[in-house]
Amino acid sequence: MIKIINSEEFSYFLRVHRNKIIKIWMEKSEVQNVLHRHSLPIIDKNTYLFYQFCDCFISVIEWRSTISECQIKIDFLQLLNNYNVTVADLFTLVFKLKNAIEQVIFENGNLSYALQSEIDSLTLQMAIDLELNFETIINSNQNYKSENSNLLTEYKKAVDLSNIVSKTNPKGIITYVNDKFCEISGYSRDELIGKPHNIIRHPDMPREAFKELWDTIKAKKSWSGVVTNMKKDGGQYIVDTTVIPILDVDGDVVEYIAIRHDITELEQTKQQLRNINKAMKNKVDELYSMTNTLEQKAYKDKLTGINNRENFEDIFALEIATAKQNNIPLSLVIFDVDNFKLVNDTYGHQAGDTILIDLVKLIEDNIKNGDIFARWGGEEFVILTPSTDINGACNLAENLRKLVQLHPFSYVENQMTLSFGVAQLSDDDNKKTLFEKADGALYEAKKNGRNRVEGCKV
Repeated sequence: MIKIINSEEFSYFLRVHRNKIIKIWMEKSEVQNVLHRHSLPIIDKNTYLFYQFCDCFISVIEWRSTISECQIKIDFLQLLNNYNVTVADLFTLVFKLKNAIEQVIFENGNLSYALQSEIDSLTLQMAIDLELNFETIINSNQNYKSENSNLLTEYKKAVDLSNIVSKTNPKGIITYVNDKFCEISGYSRDELIGKPHNIIRHPDMPREAFKELWDTIKAKKSWSGVVTNMKKDGGQYIVDTTVIPILDVDGDVVEYIAIRHDITELEQTKQQLRNINKAMKNKVDELYSMTNTLEQKAYKDKLTGINNRENFEDIFALEIATAKQNNIPLSLVIFDVDNFKLVNDTYGHQAGDTILIDLVKLIEDNIKNGDIFARWGGEEFVILTPSTDINGACNLAENLRKLVQLHPFSYVENQMTLSFGVAQLSDDDNKKTLFEKADGALYEAKKNGRNRVEGCKV
């Protein structure tokens, strides 16, 4: 995932990873080739200059200084000149150091396109400044070689060595490709020259992307973007592409130069990260769902799905505290299914469970939203009804009693009836005493013949 970081974070990041950057830089095969080709020994004194030059380079990338303010560059360039290092090789060292910095930034998830463009721009400025200084040093040396004086030639060599390059005429016909282009596409130079550039177009690339490209470069502006190309064998590769229109003295486009960086591995890594993130999100969603399910099981009655006794007791305490704090009424209704043991003994426990489930559904549909309904145990249930006084609770109990008595239940032929005990919270009550009052009223209802509501006389 790409992160946006501020300048202070970026500066700190580069300083922390400085040794890793240098190690990657010095181990790159192109850098090793330069050192070996010119027999430049990596001894302590020379290593120190490479390290100092890297620090100077990083300070410019950090926006803390400019390359012109970096004094160590002269000693570094003098070292290169002492071993007849060419301008092209200097560019190789500079751009490979840039690649090492970008690699470390990318591995830590910080390499945005904006940051990469900024690094590219600063690197180009540094390359130009270093080339000017290097030419001055070379000109003072007797071993100076005339072919190194042409910056454009050397810069072209450096670009060709490290990038995928092609040129087309204004109609998009390929006029030049470098070795790296042939290597990555699988086509020979003869198979490419004279062909339209869409020879490598991948079918998955939308036409709109190429329309934007052509609209931009025909307007004599450079275009940059990520393009998926197709190899000769049908495989694909992904490149970060910049297309530059080349103008003549009259300002007309004479050709287009495309410079590409192979980012196939980078894009594949990003896709892998997206897949991992998606898989992790799915796993988190799954765990969240499992957690919710476990929580539901923890406070819901397994048979009926309403609150269980443990959860009700927690809610009971909170509702009492709220009622007393806000000086609002609170009533408790306890009811029991009359002669339920006889139902189980006669019709079986499965029939009894079915009746309890039907009963709970009937009660749930006929209490108000704010009421807390729970199974206390067996065939005994409680309803805690906030903002309801004893009269309201008694009316509720009586309505439920009549509703159940008239309701036809499966399995049983006779009517099912309920006995109710009702009590209202007083100033002196707590959870225990309020429950005892309602439970005592339920006992009276059973004792007085069942199928009745007690506790309503105050």
